Amino acid sequence: MKIKTEYKVGLIGLITILVLYFGIMFLKGKDIFNVETSYYTVFDDVSGLYKSNYIYLNGMKVGYIKDITMLDQNAKKFLVWIAVTSDVKIPVDSKIAIFASDILGSKALKINMGMSKNNFNKRDTIPSGIENGMLDQLANNLAPIAVKLNNVMTTFDSILIGVNNVMDRKTQENIMLTMESIKNTAQSVENISLNLDKIIESEQAKIKTILANAESITSNLKENNVALTNAINNFSNISDTIAKANLGTTITETNLSLKTLSNVLKAIENGEGNAGLLIKDDKLYKNLESSTKSLDLLIEDIKANPRKYIKLSIF
Repeated sequence: MKIKTEYKVGLIGLITILVLYFGIMFLKGKDIFNVETSYYTVFDDVSGLYKSNYIYLNGMKVGYIKDITMLDQNAKKFLVWIAVTSDVKIPVDSKIAIFASDILGSKALKINMGMSKNNFNKRDTIPSGIENGMLDQLANNLAPIAVKLNNVMTTFDSILIGVNNVMDRKTQENIMLTMESIKNTAQSVENISLNLDKIIESEQAKIKTILANAESITSNLKENNVALTNAINNFSNISDTIAKANLGTTITETNLSLKTLSNVLKAIENGEGNAGLLIKDDKLYKNLESSTKSLDLLIEDIKANPRKYIKLSIF
């Protein structure tokens, strides 16, 4: 039995249509061999969201966006129809959030799983939310900075206008002269610095010697630290001893003794008393000298003739 040409053409066309349909579904990211569960969620803003965008659960693709429609004419609410793999059960305290799926700012949806034991049913509406990505956070942080920078630029522009109004030709010439003076001063400072460098270079050997001597002195002080400490302590002890010794009374008594000695010496010098007479009167000195000689002769005679002066009797 031969198949008619019309049937062959129809069969081939049907196969082509099926292949084209499943190919388009595959390119859209839809798994045609997996059963899906549809849910809804509502957003105030769907910027960056498109049909066929993926839905992630902990970084894994678990679904896609089937459609996005407006709920009112003012476009204040949007209904997002999503399809999630049927083996993923979503607790009733979960949320669907928009987030940046890559560094370029592409948007996608993610499921923030809750902890409830009850799950959403097919075609239920899941609460929504928005998670700012790194670029969104950067943009939010830069927005106030941009406003402040704009204000600063406006203020700076006003300052420049004011400066241009104040800075007439004479003022500009004065500023040029001031700048020239500053330049000359800087040149003088540079010359002084060069001369100072030359002096230091020429006296480098002496400076090294001075530094070496200073280092040696420091080392000696460090090595003799104990001895210096003992000396200071001894000096402190001596000071304490002098303070306790009633030095004022001692000095007063010493002055009185010196005055008395001075008076005695003056009396002797004036010939007062025996000592004064001995010094001033020659007769007394001669008498003493004569008596001393007579005494010496007597002693010599006693030694030579003891019997003359000592008599012994024996009974």
